[in-house]
Amino acid sequence: MKYDFRADNIRSLSAYCFMFFLALLPVFTEVGKVNNLFHASIILMAFFLLIKSKDKLGFFTDFDKDLFLGLILISVFLLYFSLSNLWSSNPENFFSSFKHTLYLLFFVSMVSYVVNNRSVLTLHYLIFSGCFVLLILTLLLVDKNTILTNRLENGFSLAPSNVIDLGGYFAIGIISCLIIIRETGKHWLYFAAILLFIGLLLTQSRGPLLALCVAMLLLVTKYKNVHLKHIIYLVLSLLIIFLFMQLTGYGSEFYSRMTDSYKQSFIRFGIWENAFTLAKEHFWFGWGFDKQLEFTNSVGQNITTTHSVYFSTFLKGGIIGVLCLISLILWGLSQAYKRYHEAMTLEAVLYIFSLLFFLTQGMFVLGSPGEAWMLFWLPLAVVAAKRKA
Repeated sequence: MKYDFRADNIRSLSAYCFMFFLALLPVFTEVGKVNNLFHASIILMAFFLLIKSKDKLGFFTDFDKDLFLGLILISVFLLYFSLSNLWSSNPENFFSSFKHTLYLLFFVSMVSYVVNNRSVLTLHYLIFSGCFVLLILTLLLVDKNTILTNRLENGFSLAPSNVIDLGGYFAIGIISCLIIIRETGKHWLYFAAILLFIGLLLTQSRGPLLALCVAMLLLVTKYKNVHLKHIIYLVLSLLIIFLFMQLTGYGSEFYSRMTDSYKQSFIRFGIWENAFTLAKEHFWFGWGFDKQLEFTNSVGQNITTTHSVYFSTFLKGGIIGVLCLISLILWGLSQAYKRYHEAMTLEAVLYIFSLLFFLTQGMFVLGSPGEAWMLFWLPLAVVAAKRKA
């Protein structure tokens, strides 16, 4: 009995290390000391599995067949792109990519473990707290003289370097905040969601904003569950945002940025056309993991990224890589459909947001803990995690 107690303590300590890592990941992106918490979680869980023989095959309790299938599809996708290093210009990167493949499998599994052994609420408190702290630090440290024009650049030094990713973090924080409100009934947290939305507006990032707004349309299908208080909170939220835009004069700056989207869209289409043309030269297996674009676009910019993870997948992995990604996305959508019918619509919204976000964001999703973990793998892990009965 004492032996089991010690083993369970090791597993709990692994879970706590992981939860601290998850809460700090948005605030200290790609900081080694934070990543050490993740490594500690892996080592402790591995030690637990070694001494707890009956759990070696199950890995975690409540390890269901849907998650098992998902982990297989994730493994196929990640292993294929790890292998693609072998026909790239840097085949030695295979070992690094393979290591990160194992990390990501553990990451997705641990999110499900937190939901099943703690709660949905615990998970989203961790996500929301990290994103909200990031917002506060950014607003405190950014140059106040240019806060309405510099897109929150040069704010908190450890935040994502790209303000598009920063906007994505704020959007994820908003959805997690709404899930907390759903689970607890603490409606005063709408104020925190409004602050995150204002932070998203200040980044002037069109991609995350549009992805969030379109994904939120899924909530309209639940109109039968809408009460008068929801309408009141929505109107008050819109009123606060409107007053912010008017009183600060930010409305005109933001409108000007949004109207530039029409011109920018043609530039983006040019990048995608170039990426598609280049990818067709290695149609089946792609150019390999480290392939980047190298051309100057119509406005004189030197372009290296595809500005879409889907075109990046085709460029690096060819049609085989695309099929692996499609299989993974279809599994994610099937889980979103199930969550939608389990009164967990916001979890489905989070996953739809992720898919839309990466339409215009070109960073690849296999790598060390960083933006892709928050914006691609976390939404997938969340939508795959079932609420404990």
